[in-house]
Amino acid sequence: MNPILEQLLRLQRLDTEIRTLGHDLQQIPKKSKLIDEKVRVVKEPLDKSLREKSELEISRQELEAAVKSLEDKERQLKLKMPEIRSNDEYSALLREMDATKRERDKAEDKGLKAMERLEALEGELPPLEEAYKEGEKGVAAERQALKAEQEKISAELLARQKERQELQGKMNAGWFRKYTHIAAQRNGLAVVAVKSGTCQGCFIGVRPKLVQDLHYGEEVVSCEGCQRVLYLDDVSKNG
Repeated sequence: MNPILEQLLRLQRLDTEIRTLGHDLQQIPKKSKLIDEKVRVVKEPLDKSLREKSELEISRQELEAAVKSLEDKERQLKLKMPEIRSNDEYSALLREMDATKRERDKAEDKGLKAMERLEALEGELPPLEEAYKEGEKGVAAERQALKAEQEKISAELLARQKERQELQGKMNAGWFRKYTHIAAQRNGLAVVAVKSGTCQGCFIGVRPKLVQDLHYGEEVVSCEGCQRVLYLDDVSKNG
């Protein structure tokens, strides 16, 4: 086979492998998502309860601070009582004290309910956490296998890319540009076989003279229909 044709075929094989490996690598996140989906059903209830616990703890702290502030306000209002000089002022002060007490009682009631719910969550969380751990444990082997697959594909892809770069450095620049141009125009297929006198790229018959040139292998032959570079498959050669 013509040395240039051998290089072009090798380049195309590398490009095909690089595309395949790249596609396989893109599937890893999708496969990872499928694994995640297996534990989602046990993770979501745990996440929901943990969020509720965090929100309740914040709310309880805010309510405790509010109760303390209202208690301080009540004390300040009581200290004003000796200063009252009229019935109207006294009535107004009592109304304000009563309103402050109702507000404090309301905050204390909310704080109590938050505390009760937090205590209930303390009992609910352990089984939810255990279910999640079991779920993760069940897919641990799958995650490990997927990680190994990703590492293998990445290593192979890097090796093919390096091999392609080295090949490019050895090739005639003009032929490399021609290959790249044809591949871009023909969906990555720049070099195709001739079988039974037919180009396997566009399926147009190849002139006998060109088939004969392919047999001799002295020149690089292109299809007159699709401009792809041609080579004879083993069957054609034996025939």
